[in-house]
Amino acid sequence: MTESDVKEKIATVQKETTSLQAKLEELNNQKEVWFQKKEELKDKIAELINKVKQVKQNNDTFSDKIKNFKKEREKYNKEVRKLITKIKEINDKKRSQLDKLKVKNPESIKPQIEKLEEELETQAVSFSKEKQIMKQIKDLKKKAESAKGLDSLLKESKDLSEKIDSEKKKAEDFHNKIKKTVKENKEGYKEFNNLSKEINKVKKEQEDAFDKFIKYKQEFSELNKELKDQQKDKKTKDNRIKVKKAAAKKKKQQSDELKIEEKSKAVEEKIKKKKVLTTEDLIAYQGKQDGE
Repeated sequence: MTESDVKEKIATVQKETTSLQAKLEELNNQKEVWFQKKEELKDKIAELINKVKQVKQNNDTFSDKIKNFKKEREKYNKEVRKLITKIKEINDKKRSQLDKLKVKNPESIKPQIEKLEEELETQAVSFSKEKQIMKQIKDLKKKAESAKGLDSLLKESKDLSEKIDSEKKKAEDFHNKIKKTVKENKEGYKEFNNLSKEINKVKKEQEDAFDKFIKYKQEFSELNKELKDQQKDKKTKDNRIKVKKAAAKKKKQQSDELKIEEKSKAVEEKIKKKKVLTTEDLIAYQGKQDGE
């Protein structure tokens, strides 16, 4: 390979090296861009997680309130069910006694007696009519006496009915509190869901950014190795050229010295023979003197 060929090869390698360096710089820039993107998304995820924790903590507070309200509501509903079972038993007993008395409303007996007694006192009735009224009064008083056992059942039934209404109202109050609390925290649950979706979305973006970072990092490493190998090869070629140049220079120097030596001998021979020296002879002879 001639020196010209070597120089041409070096120029080609240098051009390739410059191109590789440009590509390497571009890959490094891309690598850093995606690394920075990955870190920014990482910080964003951490920020979103802190937000979702705060929202969850707030939601948990509301959930605890709702849980307690439901517990209270169930307590009163349970009491209502218990009272309803009890009042059914009382009403069954009351109905049984009313069936025996053959009267629907025991409380109407007293007004009926008073009305019949007033009729006897204020109106002129026949003897037969009087006997009929007296018999009605007697029958009603007998029913009234028998119905005295119903008073406690009626009172107990009335009290239980009032208690049921009261417990139902308490259960309804807690039910309304539950609805109100759920409504108050509706936005909180919505925000929690939105933040969770946003976190998943950003995590996906971060994974994509990380994959691109790894891709460009790998390409950078491979190209960097290729560039170093090329630079090493160029250095080896440069050293070979230097060695060749040094050898060629030394060879030329030796050749020049040999020529001068030969010319000097020719000049000395002319001097011995007392021949006329030319300007070239003087220069050659002077060159030898300077070399010594």
